[in-house]
Amino acid sequence: MAEWRTLDAEDVRAILLSFGLGGYRTHRAIPVGTINTNLRVETDARPLFLRVNEGKSLDDVGREAAIVAQVATRGVPTPAPLLSPAGQPFALWREQIVSLFPWVPGRTLNRAEVTPAHAAAVGAALAGLHLAGGDFPDRRPGRYEPHEIARRLDEVAALDRPELGSAVAILKPELEQLAVERTPDLPTGLIHGDLFIDNVLFADDGALGALIDFEQASWGRLLYDLAVTALAFGFGRDDFRPDVLRALIDAYAAVRPPDPTERSAFGAELRFAACRFAVTRITDVHLKQGTGAAPGKRYQRYLDRLSSIHAHLATADGLLAL
Repeated sequence: MAEWRTLDAEDVRAILLSFGLGGYRTHRAIPVGTINTNLRVETDARPLFLRVNEGKSLDDVGREAAIVAQVATRGVPTPAPLLSPAGQPFALWREQIVSLFPWVPGRTLNRAEVTPAHAAAVGAALAGLHLAGGDFPDRRPGRYEPHEIARRLDEVAALDRPELGSAVAILKPELEQLAVERTPDLPTGLIHGDLFIDNVLFADDGALGALIDFEQASWGRLLYDLAVTALAFGFGRDDFRPDVLRALIDAYAAVRPPDPTERSAFGAELRFAACRFAVTRITDVHLKQGTGAAPGKRYQRYLDRLSSIHAHLATADGLLAL
């Protein structure tokens, strides 16, 4: 975890007070995430999840809170942020923006623990999110649109780092092809953008508890969001896990049936999602190793996914079909 600051008991008490709450008992850091400082706080009434939003604006935090509040009221399993006495979904503490959420029981799974049943629950929940956010009024796109990914890759190429030469040689022509091959005017709506295994909580009985971490939520292609989630959950050590991948895709389609245009466009969206995460893991992790970058987020894993996507599409084996 990139724990940017350490909070003592008085700090947490002050934050609770800014939300009109008391009854502090204890707190501990939560070892997940790469940006924010996250804590579990025990109070007399109930446990809470506290987040210090590092490096974000009031607009960033307010927008995320509005997204979560809308989809939560429409049945998406995610905890809505608590409100301050002023009615804001955040509070200011030492010039930092702090959010407070109800604590949701459950845990994130290891990749090897993910079963088809888990994947199906995630697919259905993602489809529910897409249906719940279709009329969200703020339609700003996310920060990782194709032009931004291409710009980042150009900067990587200009560094001429020997260990990145092969990655650039794969990604640059791939993105150039996708700029032409991606289908325009696919259905859009509110997307999570980062629904990885560590952003889903499951109860001990295997039931899905919550979708979390909506920091990258934005207006975007629904099919791209499904592609991101399919690549996150459905890929094993060397290739896709067919049972897990198909369970996720089929459960999604049962809740929000894709239109014919989406069915033919899924392969390109999978390819772009693989490129997007390969590039950002180069720029945000690999190039920052030794300066607080999160371990384990290897860009090579997304080059592996890209290779597998091409292999399955070339054989038309149906694994990646909608």
